[in-house]
Amino acid sequence: MTKNKTGEIPNFDEIRLDPISHIHRENNPCFTATTQILGNQELSQLTGLPKPTIARITNTLVSLGYLKQLPNSTKYTLDTGVLALGYASLSNISARIHARPYMEEMAKYAQAPVAMATRDRLNMLYLDVVQAESNLTMRRPIGSTIPLHNTAMGRACLAALPENERNFIMEALSKRHQDEWPMMKRGLERSFHDYRNYGYCLSLSEWHKEVNSVAVPMVHPIHGLLVFNCGAPSYLVNQEKLENEIGPRLIYMVQNIEDALNAL
Repeated sequence: MTKNKTGEIPNFDEIRLDPISHIHRENNPCFTATTQILGNQELSQLTGLPKPTIARITNTLVSLGYLKQLPNSTKYTLDTGVLALGYASLSNISARIHARPYMEEMAKYAQAPVAMATRDRLNMLYLDVVQAESNLTMRRPIGSTIPLHNTAMGRACLAALPENERNFIMEALSKRHQDEWPMMKRGLERSFHDYRNYGYCLSLSEWHKEVNSVAVPMVHPIHGLLVFNCGAPSYLVNQEKLENEIGPRLIYMVQNIEDALNAL
């Protein structure tokens, strides 16, 4: 059985259900800002998919305008259809427009970035980011993804899901991270406890060393489940500051955003 570059054997049931997404995964990305040209052989090695399967997928993506084949070459790069698709998707998320003033106010107060995200399979996808008026170099662009299991955003998302959906995703996480699952599960259960008792979830140097963050989910009947976070290096925001200042303020921000959306 072919393995990808991370040593994983592809799940062909998942591939049949969602073939296009296997060209780009957070834990094994193909086309990136630094890797812009790839051929079928390289894509096969990166994803673990058979080369004939990759050839069918790339042909489909070329016909849809999401990939283009380079002249006199067998290699591909992303085409403008990807940009148009992403822009159309973001434009339809009107919650971004109404949330942004509150996010800007929060970022100014905390002197740290504030972001909005939604779930994309086992990751969180950034929909908007407001940078702080400071010299912080922590910058996650719109469209980037972070893991569910060890980030404040991912944990808050899981905590706010219906129990049956949360259990389904937990099972998927346990299969993907078999060796780390016992410790991972303890961290998630602790976060669920925090959400029930305090209304937020934390990640304390668990996603990136020396980075702390807090996140609060918002479940809206039209816009679905969105998650907002605020995070910074631990020397700027320690656990006490997250729990006593930023966390409660973030809850208040999310409540204001929800009220603004309900008033439309």
